[in-house]
Amino acid sequence: MGKKQITIEEYRNTAKSHTITVYNARCQKGFYSDIEKMLKDFFESEELFFGFYRTDGLNITSKRTEDLKEEISNFFSKYGVIECLDDYLSVAKIKANDGVWSFLPFVLDYYLDTVLFSPKISWEAFIRYYSEYLKHRVDELINNDFADLLFFYFDSGDFSICFDPAKYPSDSVKKTIFKFFPKF
Repeated sequence: MGKKQITIEEYRNTAKSHTITVYNARCQKGFYSDIEKMLKDFFESEELFFGFYRTDGLNITSKRTEDLKEEISNFFSKYGVIECLDDYLSVAKIKANDGVWSFLPFVLDYYLDTVLFSPKISWEAFIRYYSEYLKHRVDELINNDFADLLFFYFDSGDFSICFDPAKYPSDSVKKTIFKFFPKF
């Protein structure tokens, strides 16, 4: 079986939201470091909301999955808050700072889907919205003016950045992505 190819595609969902997806991003050498730096570029020192769907651990061992369960709880307790909504859904919030960036790639390994963004809505409104995860598409966070830009990671190793092109021009978003994923 050949090496997975990293590809990048842009989608214009609506006039208010575009999505750029990096397929097979996890296959890139230096993925953890690159994703950490890219997230920091997009979300420097802002409050971040997270939505998590199911734990999975496809890319990690069962022992590492157990370890991460405790580490993630401790991480969010130290830097913010994490709340379990049901057996499949959790939400969290933190204030982004230098202490959080290096751990975030491990959070991505633990969950099946992870969305993170700098919110324009209240924590309570996000909890209500995310509790109905399966009824919504990720770009609705942009279309409903809950955020201007969001990051969405799938355990398959793909990630998407969804954004309002009026506030984040597509060329600017692509330039940041290409800085960390130049070989595709």
